Amino acid sequence: MVTINQKAKDIKLIGVDVYLISENGVPQFADFENFQCEFVSNRGTKVWPGYVSPDLMMVNWYRCRFLATSEITDRDIDRFLSKLSENWLWSAAQKLWLYDGEPGFSKAY
Repeated sequence: MVTINQKAKDIKLIGVDVYLISENGVPQFADFENFQCEFVSNRGTKVWPGYVSPDLMMVNWYRCRFLATSEITDRDIDRFLSKLSENWLWSAAQKLWLYDGEPGFSKAY
């Protein structure tokens, strides 16, 4: 029998990537309680904040990264998605976790 002595990882929920469908260009958001939009990307290219080349061929599907402004739980993500649904059509959400202080997700391009 092989025994692996491995320290348990410290896992912390810090936000959510939400994939929105929008026919009106790059989504713009008002502030949400406990969440702030860090960036919006389209087809893997960051389109907010910053400059968007007029040559960039965008589709109607956007990844929007929302980071928590305070400690959050799964329930906070549920409430956030419910509030977001009042004005936006979204197709998927991916929770963002830190593992021992290191991001378990990709950074903005």
